[in-house]
Amino acid sequence: MLRTKLNRPTNTADHLERPHLVELLEKNRHLPLILVSAPAGYGKSILISQWLEQKNNFGWLSIDESMNDAPTFVKYFTEGLSIACAAAASGLKNWEQENYFLKWEAIIDKVINKLNELKEPVRLILDDYHLIRNQEIHELISAIINEDITNFHLVIITRRDPPLRLRGLRLYHKMFELRAHDLKFDENDIRKLLAKERIVDFSDEELSDLYEQSEGWVLAIRIMLAARSFQMLEGNKGKSLTLSNDLDDLLVHISDKLDPKFFRQLQICSLCDQFSEELIDSVFSHAFQDSDSAAILLKKLRDLNFFLIPTSEDGTWYRFHHLIRDILKRQLEKNEPETINQLYIKISKWFSGKNIVDEAIRYAIKGNDYALASRQIISHRESILEKGQWWVLQRWLNNIPRQIRNTNIDLLLMELLVCEETWRIRDFSSILEILESVGIENSNDKNISLYLFHLGYFLTYINPNPKKATESLERSKALFHDDSYMFGGRRELILASSRQMLGLTALALQSLEEIRQKFDPSSQLHIRAIHGKVLVHLHSGNLEAANSDSNKLLFLVQDSELQYAKGWGSYFLGNIAFQWYNEYEAIHSLKGVLAFEGLFNLRVYFDALAGLALISSLQEDQEATALFLEQMCQLALKLKDTNFQNYCRSVQARVNWHAGQGDKELGWAEADWVKQHPSSYLFLIDVPELTKLRIVVSHGSRAQVEEAVAMLKEVEAMLESVHNHYQQIDLVLLRAMGYLRLGEKERAAKYLTEALILADKNDMVRPVVEVNRVMPDLFNLIAKTDAHNRLLSRIGIDSSSQKFLSVPTFKDNRLTTREQKVVELIAKGLQNKEVADQLHISTVTVKSHLTNIFKKLGVSNRTSMLRIIQDQRPLFKIQ
Repeated sequence: MLRTKLNRPTNTADHLERPHLVELLEKNRHLPLILVSAPAGYGKSILISQWLEQKNNFGWLSIDESMNDAPTFVKYFTEGLSIACAAAASGLKNWEQENYFLKWEAIIDKVINKLNELKEPVRLILDDYHLIRNQEIHELISAIINEDITNFHLVIITRRDPPLRLRGLRLYHKMFELRAHDLKFDENDIRKLLAKERIVDFSDEELSDLYEQSEGWVLAIRIMLAARSFQMLEGNKGKSLTLSNDLDDLLVHISDKLDPKFFRQLQICSLCDQFSEELIDSVFSHAFQDSDSAAILLKKLRDLNFFLIPTSEDGTWYRFHHLIRDILKRQLEKNEPETINQLYIKISKWFSGKNIVDEAIRYAIKGNDYALASRQIISHRESILEKGQWWVLQRWLNNIPRQIRNTNIDLLLMELLVCEETWRIRDFSSILEILESVGIENSNDKNISLYLFHLGYFLTYINPNPKKATESLERSKALFHDDSYMFGGRRELILASSRQMLGLTALALQSLEEIRQKFDPSSQLHIRAIHGKVLVHLHSGNLEAANSDSNKLLFLVQDSELQYAKGWGSYFLGNIAFQWYNEYEAIHSLKGVLAFEGLFNLRVYFDALAGLALISSLQEDQEATALFLEQMCQLALKLKDTNFQNYCRSVQARVNWHAGQGDKELGWAEADWVKQHPSSYLFLIDVPELTKLRIVVSHGSRAQVEEAVAMLKEVEAMLESVHNHYQQIDLVLLRAMGYLRLGEKERAAKYLTEALILADKNDMVRPVVEVNRVMPDLFNLIAKTDAHNRLLSRIGIDSSSQKFLSVPTFKDNRLTTREQKVVELIAKGLQNKEVADQLHISTVTVKSHLTNIFKKLGVSNRTSMLRIIQDQRPLFKIQ
């Protein structure tokens, strides 16, 4: 971060005080927004700087092009707040890391909530806001303004109006604005300026001429005065000022009077958004044989009053007025186009040497030297990854064209890591192929080791082949020893997973335990070892051990900067609580995951949202369910990835399944439902392939159910081949449901008993709760004396007294499970409210069910409905 972007422009002695405008600003300081909108050169920034001269509790952000990147903007926004008030930025420090892939609305809510906590007035100035083109940033600023936050005020300085619905802000008196006509100098202002600069030989006619030509444009006035001063130096004292207000022409005129070497130095400085003595000395040493020092140059500029603006309080950093900079830069590009890129490259190298990496990469790209930008990314990758900040690498890589990335082994290896975290499966596979084609086997040992590490990841989680994965990972270890967090520690974690998939669970846990004991608890390798143990336990179906190690993981990272690990720890606890059907802990932990958006695997982030939607659905909290589904769908649309859209569709189908509307999802479920792959299952709360099996088993035709039951057996065998027991209870319960629908009650009872024993052993209640929601009749198969009745009683299922309608048969039965329950209760004489209370739903939902039932049965009232049900008693088997 270049901290000079957070400094207020320093007021210099030659600036004209504008008390009437300062008074207006002070009078309107309570409003959410002060907008200063005028073309370049009207003194906007200087005016606001004058107003704030004696004030505290403000932050200043000088915006540049790089801040169109949302995380970068949030980073600087947060730093600006911290300067204004340390408490204001508390809890926001990592948001630039957390929002890279995220639903922006969630970030907006967090910002507003934090700003609402302010105890004293804070003001943030956004200078050069016209450079912002990112609509998300405009949405953030608009939301802040419209929230009417008591102690937070924005000042926007811009050359053109921002897209913030200004008409409404004016209508509701939420803003004060100053424009060009307010800022321009009148003749009296010009007279004061002349007196301030001790120009006494100016006639009234010349002053009037100056005002007429400049039209009160402050910068034009200053340049015309500068041009006149050069005329005076040449002895044209009596000559009237006849120069136009064309600033390019005026600057050319001035340059004709200056030493060419000195003026070229000014042009070179214009390539820098901001510059210091050290920076321009470095650049001049490249551009000149006998250049004056930067100190001499800056002294001359100050003596000439040549539009130099200090950007640091200690006077070490400066910039030109933006318009002057643009003119100087255009002239250099016109006169020396062949040197521009070389100078940008020199600037880039200087920033790189100061470890200001974002600026270094930005100037390298400006200089079209992608090779240099790539080298800078490569040289800083380890320090970034040691902090777990893979998203920073992604931002840098996005600035390098694809054709260049595809020829650079180091960049491709970095991109594989990004693919793992963003779950870009197709890109992952193609990059592995590209690495083979560019000759990864001829690279150095470290790169080959990295390649084998990523190949091991691919063969563990994406295209499972644990034997080959283990071989690749062990070869990687043999080639290059590494104890880093994002490589060495991650490699041990994946190796443990691949060993567990081979059935070597004891070896996997032992290896991780040896690493844990070898390293100090505060070390990243120690933390990675615990992380790996959780994954091994989850795949093995050992939730108790997974929960214990998840708590250890979160305890160790609670005071660290490892946001990546904190996100995973919250996910693990939420995942386990979901399976245990501990509603409060599941919601609390999975909501905690949302605070770490973008910091870890995006597929897992989606899974956390899925868990929140599903647990809300099982609780029949329709509002919360809809909210989490909407978040999933919006993020899927933003990512434009069909995989994530499919995840969102799967959770929606499963929610409808809970609500007795699984028949509506049969069309979706029938598409590709027989395609099953072990990589889809892993340790995830929702798996689209499994959701399709759920729908087909409960609502498919007889032929489909028969095929689904056979498919479930294959899926069990497939997962057993990689020793994945995480979804075992779900699969056994689905087989029980399938056999019941096929009329094979004894086989259904056998699998139900097996599932309940497993559920009781692992305290894995959620699969049972979920199936009871959809097919409660299944539990009528359990005898009252069975020991596992304790589990059913504990979760509110009393199989000995259940009197549900029978399971829906195939084409003849047109009512869903929930609709059948509604009919049964009404047949007992219950009214709508009593039915609602029994089923824990609203009366509106009961009426909706009745409307659907009437439509399906072709009746218009309850009496006709009950008569048809009674006539079809053998079909519905009402008890």
